[in-house]
Amino acid sequence: MNFELTDPQRQWRDEVRAFLRDNVTPELERERHIEGKLRFGPEARAFRKKVGDKGWWGLTWPREYGGLGKGAIEMHIMAREFDYAKVIPADTTYLSIAPMIMRYGTEENKRDFIPGITRGEVFAALGYSEPDAGTDLASLRTRAVLDGDQWVINGSKIWTSNAHGASHVWLCVRTDPDAPKRQGISVIMAPMNAKGIEVQPLICWSDYRTNQVFFTDVRVPRRNLIGEVNKGWGYITSALTHERSAVTTGGDLRREIDDLIEVCRSGLVGGVRLIDRLSVRQRLAELDADVEVMRLYGFRGASLIEAGEDPTATLTAQKIYNSELRQKIADFGTQILGMYGQLNWRDRDAPGRGDIERLYRYAPEVRFAGGTNEVLRDIIAQRGYGMPSYGRSARS
Repeated sequence: MNFELTDPQRQWRDEVRAFLRDNVTPELERERHIEGKLRFGPEARAFRKKVGDKGWWGLTWPREYGGLGKGAIEMHIMAREFDYAKVIPADTTYLSIAPMIMRYGTEENKRDFIPGITRGEVFAALGYSEPDAGTDLASLRTRAVLDGDQWVINGSKIWTSNAHGASHVWLCVRTDPDAPKRQGISVIMAPMNAKGIEVQPLICWSDYRTNQVFFTDVRVPRRNLIGEVNKGWGYITSALTHERSAVTTGGDLRREIDDLIEVCRSGLVGGVRLIDRLSVRQRLAELDADVEVMRLYGFRGASLIEAGEDPTATLTAQKIYNSELRQKIADFGTQILGMYGQLNWRDRDAPGRGDIERLYRYAPEVRFAGGTNEVLRDIIAQRGYGMPSYGRSARS
């Protein structure tokens, strides 16, 4: 295994960094602190368009669909640099949904959605979880019934992040209620401006906004069905694997450690710089090494995707490792900063622009984003090592 980037990959990384230096404005930096504007504020939308104008949202797609034909490692490099800059988080539309459309979608699906994703005009929320299904995604009840050339959709989704600003929802629906529950599911790209869709906000402890979405007699063109009818379970599980790479590039954790080291160098607690304390230096060194492991995890997952191998076990372990490391960094930062660690970005005395305070409140969410760590450990056991499940039926 080669642990170094090639010369062309380093040049690509430098090109992304130069773009970020030129386009991450103070206004965009400020907007990222304001939940609700993180992805959909005016600065964020302008930034997204600039990226789309360069064709970077479709970095790995064939040129006939408006892409640039680069590889999964180049995509990971870009997502990681974006996460380090903390402006637009790596998102699931181009890291998870678009790969599934390219792999399983009809030619019509590709023509309808890939060019828009490449330009940054199509941005989809994930319509997976339902109020009464818990972690058993296959128990979904939202129905889609074909009526002529339209699907008629009724039901509800919960924890639908970004539904309040997305152009579409990647919607998992039951299309055959009589089939075994994993065999009667399909995926439809439903436009969020369709009549009958209602979005209600759910605000988390971290101020992060997610949503519950209600569908009442929503009509969507038949051609918006992705791939084949009743084949959606395979599309969903593949998309979830890619989503975990989007949740966990580790670029933001590198930034957290870099910023925390800088705070420890410059800040005085009791008249002493934090960095002069041996225990602080030792713990920072341990966490710095842990973040380096996270970086290698990320490139390992990207390498597997590029080689056409199944990345499920690696990306799943990567997500678990990332979410638990995130909590460790947040705990350490708030511990050594004391009361100052509780100041948020609105307070000018907040160390590191209040990012540790935000990280502490956000870290618990990552433990269940893309699947709870408990369920993911079961997936690693089954799909990575061929072990039996602790309770979930593979036949249902």
